[in-house]
Amino acid sequence: MTVDDNLQILRMAINVIDLEKSEAKIASGIFPLNEENKVINRFFKEHYRDTRYGKSTKSCVFIDKDASVKTKINRFSEDISNDSFLQLSEELTNNLFTIMKNSSSKSSGSFFVCQVLVDGHENCIFLIKLDPKEGVQLDLEEMTLKALENILPDSNDRVHKCAIIRYNKSTDHKADLFVMDKQQREGETAKFFLETYLQAAEILNDNIMTRHAIKEVKDKMVAILPDVDANKIFQSIDREFTNGSRIQLDRLINNVLSDHVDNDKKDRELFIKDKTQSFVESFIEKFPDHQTSFTVQRKDSFIIYRGNKDQLYFRYTKAILDKVKIDNDQDGNTIIKIDKDIDVDRDLK
Repeated sequence: MTVDDNLQILRMAINVIDLEKSEAKIASGIFPLNEENKVINRFFKEHYRDTRYGKSTKSCVFIDKDASVKTKINRFSEDISNDSFLQLSEELTNNLFTIMKNSSSKSSGSFFVCQVLVDGHENCIFLIKLDPKEGVQLDLEEMTLKALENILPDSNDRVHKCAIIRYNKSTDHKADLFVMDKQQREGETAKFFLETYLQAAEILNDNIMTRHAIKEVKDKMVAILPDVDANKIFQSIDREFTNGSRIQLDRLINNVLSDHVDNDKKDRELFIKDKTQSFVESFIEKFPDHQTSFTVQRKDSFIIYRGNKDQLYFRYTKAILDKVKIDNDQDGNTIIKIDKDIDVDRDLK
């Protein structure tokens, strides 16, 4: 089941932040999301997915228990009604407008406040700041929204900032919110939106995510490809997890599977696509505070092989990667072949 299947947009309000004006234009009613608005529904669900799983997303916690945005959303959670939602939308919009007015920002745009339900039990407020000039037609007088077919779902470049804020999260989940800011240079923390407006800070780090991801990829790929030599799978995984590289798990899994799934396999591309999607979804389910994109941090200057119960330990530097071949014969024995150019001597101590 995909994120789109698991996501319901319960309410949405549309506001306008025009920094040339003295105040924000606030929604007077809830935007009707019904069967006739399939394109609009798809657009916002797509951006929810990008915010939750995207390469620019940060897992975060509120810095202060009295953070303004957190307090307002908690108050809404105690009185979930249309009037309460519109009040929340107004407060969140005015807060952002004031902060931007007092900053050097010139980035006007529309500001969408959505109440969403994920997996039938997790309630979130989803915030999107969008320049609606392409893909969305907004009537500023009536505050209505019209989707332009074949344009709206592709207008990713117009989405500036997004945040998913959990307000009934499980106690075993560390992240209070997920934040994306595409106006920041890739890889940077969204400081203005994150720190000033949301009053939040990033959690986790690339080293932890790298370690968890490598273990999960190794375990799952061996299970998915039982007929492939595990050493060959590990070589592909090792190549993908290059220290310092920015990776996306869906692309990485696709690459590893493409290396080893037989070209003659029936429905090969569909198999790879399904297994890739299944891996990403199960990874997020197991590590709900992680993102699927991060910078690899690992000490990977050596290749290491270890026998059961540590009876054998074999290590060599990646500088001679093409000089060492590890393979299995038909009886399952491990064959280590070292190029004759490498002078190998027994080390006696």
